[in-house]
Amino acid sequence: MTFEIGCVFALLAAMVYLFLTEKLRVELTAFCGLLVMVFTGFVPVDRAFVGFSSPAVITMFSIFFISAGLARTGVADAVGRQLSRWSGGRETATVILLMLLAAALSAFMNNVAAAAVLMPAVISVSRHSGISPSRLFMPLAFGAILGGTTTLVGTPPNLLTGEMAVQLGLEPIGLFDFAPVGLVLLVVGILYMLLFGRRMLPERLEAKQGDRAQHLIRAYRVDDRLTSIRVVPGSVLEGQTLDETQLSAGLGASVVGVRRGRRRILAPGPDFRLEADDLVVVDALYFDLQSLLAMRGVAISEAEPGHLSEIVSQVHGLVLRLPRGSGLVGRTLQQLRFRERFEVLVVGLRRGKDWMREELGRRELRRDDEILVLADDAHVAALQEQKSLEVVGEVPLSSLMEDRLFVIEVPTGSQLNGLTLRDSRLGELVGLTVVGIVRDGSARLVVSGGARIEAGDELLVIGNPETLLEVLELGPLELDPIQRQAKLESESVRMVEAVVAPRSSALGKSLRQIHFRQRFGLQVLAVWRAGEAIHRDLADLPLQVGDALLLHGDLRKIDQLSEDEDFVLLDHESEPVRRYSKAPAALAALAVMVGVVVSGIFPVHVAAFTGAVITVLFGALTMEEAYRAIEWKALFLVAAILPVGTAMESTGAAHWVAGGVAGIGEAFGPYAFLAAIVVLASFLSQTLDGAPTVVILAPVVALTAEKLGISPTPMMMAVGLAASAAFMTPFSQKASLLVMSAGGYRVSDFVRVGTPLTLMVLVLLVILIPIFFPF
Repeated sequence: MTFEIGCVFALLAAMVYLFLTEKLRVELTAFCGLLVMVFTGFVPVDRAFVGFSSPAVITMFSIFFISAGLARTGVADAVGRQLSRWSGGRETATVILLMLLAAALSAFMNNVAAAAVLMPAVISVSRHSGISPSRLFMPLAFGAILGGTTTLVGTPPNLLTGEMAVQLGLEPIGLFDFAPVGLVLLVVGILYMLLFGRRMLPERLEAKQGDRAQHLIRAYRVDDRLTSIRVVPGSVLEGQTLDETQLSAGLGASVVGVRRGRRRILAPGPDFRLEADDLVVVDALYFDLQSLLAMRGVAISEAEPGHLSEIVSQVHGLVLRLPRGSGLVGRTLQQLRFRERFEVLVVGLRRGKDWMREELGRRELRRDDEILVLADDAHVAALQEQKSLEVVGEVPLSSLMEDRLFVIEVPTGSQLNGLTLRDSRLGELVGLTVVGIVRDGSARLVVSGGARIEAGDELLVIGNPETLLEVLELGPLELDPIQRQAKLESESVRMVEAVVAPRSSALGKSLRQIHFRQRFGLQVLAVWRAGEAIHRDLADLPLQVGDALLLHGDLRKIDQLSEDEDFVLLDHESEPVRRYSKAPAALAALAVMVGVVVSGIFPVHVAAFTGAVITVLFGALTMEEAYRAIEWKALFLVAAILPVGTAMESTGAAHWVAGGVAGIGEAFGPYAFLAAIVVLASFLSQTLDGAPTVVILAPVVALTAEKLGISPTPMMMAVGLAASAAFMTPFSQKASLLVMSAGGYRVSDFVRVGTPLTLMVLVLLVILIPIFFPF
């Protein structure tokens, strides 16, 4: 191994680490890797940016154009509508047709887009037939993934396999060269889901149409959270609009309706003005509201310097780090009961360069997080012996609590009197951490959550007092928890689900950041993610692909949302505006692309680009819509990762690996080599992404085949197809991630159903590839 080869492998290892951990965005990691290769001379300057003009990238963005054209003109919707008509409500027929339709679309569309356009049809079939959505959404995703393996343009790994074959001087791969193997995989996948996979799918019953709203309320666990607040005559709320009240900011309560006498006003707008004796129905736990209102009557002010000095003399400020393998990773401080478990006070959390000081109890801990705590002398030594935590430093307390220490005065008659600090829920509900109590003129540190509050106490707290101040401004309120059967729908108000689209501009942003309430006028009651309903802090929750949002609001507003490409509405009668008259243009674009490739007149990237131009030129798609349809992250990733293959060749890294791998083929034969490549490509695609997998392995398998004296074509086909065989987790394929929330799945569901299918596909690849592509 030369120094250059070692450097290339070190760089690849660093990129793989960053791909896995996502400490940087994956496309940014690819950009950085490309720059390093250019500056080190591993990739010539004149070859550095050929990926951006490569046939693979041109084909990818052209396919995005054609896919969007098929969706915008209603062609894909028409295919979905046939599903309910043909299946007759029978689960077996529905699964077969669903997987076939998804496969047919994804052969020429991006498989995520194919799954997205069929999702509303799946919900409709489920509602009318009574088949649980969880019995249909995973077959939909798997059908789309398997369908992509049947053509060169169906998946990025197939497309990159064709591109790498050209770069390596091998025989070009045609549009339908993958079809013989891909079609067998599709048939076997359908049979597997019918005979075995279906038995392992979770059974979550869908209510019939008439009970749809109650089903959504139960599924998202909203029924336990409905509470009514009476507007007391003369209170601050009387005469205020909902926008002016502090119900959302102070109580974290979403208003879903107002009862005024015998009138029921659902989904009132922000300008709705409250009157005396109104009953405001909110989405919030009665117990939470009761605990918040118990804080009324207290007074809050800045602490005196003497209080700070008394506390500082009793404690140490320590920085704790979560090491590799810590059992605390992935759980929140509240779940861990961190305060009671380690007998310390958490006052801050550092992640990277950012210090977080609010809502600490609800933040999920990650590896290498640094937790700032206050601990007395008796517990410092105990912390240093902990295996799940490392004490990495001590910091001056005065700098930490300066301008952040406040006093809460508890008057006689306060509902906090007699409660423990834990039961007061000051940290959980308003984000304030009690670090000490001033009683009888002296301040003392309080670590235990079991310490009791007494009338006349002054609680020393750190944090942002804004939420508590908003609670205090609300004045007198009366609560009523008996709202279990409240009707939340009418002729003009509906409750619907919306899924975050795969190329949504809202990804990674919170509802507050995208101004969701102001833009759409809809209330988000809950978010379904990874098999759980989330109700707290929805406004600041970063959205992810496949998140399902439970929305409540005016039907006209819901219709407006259906036009937005950032969200996919499920089970909604109104359809987005489609250019049905332009459907012939979209179909013609697809036909031209296929015809040009099949005839051999031009290569696939020219054919796809021609189809893309036809799509826009004849009005099936506008240029603005086309730009929004492109998955820029995937495009940039492929463009920046392609030169990695050049670096592996120019430095001799591919030759070095090929020499070692060739030993497997020489010792055990080409079938063993094929099996090893299939397993390796599938493993890498489960953890990384199909595109880097193909770029890294393609030069190796081509050179190894040359050393063994066999055709490189079967090995290249194996790499592309195996890189697409990623069913074991929802994170390795965006089509799976997209349906995760809509189907109510957990990660374990994909592991249980997807692992046998992955193994079957890998075995079939080893058997089938030599039959259709001899060594």
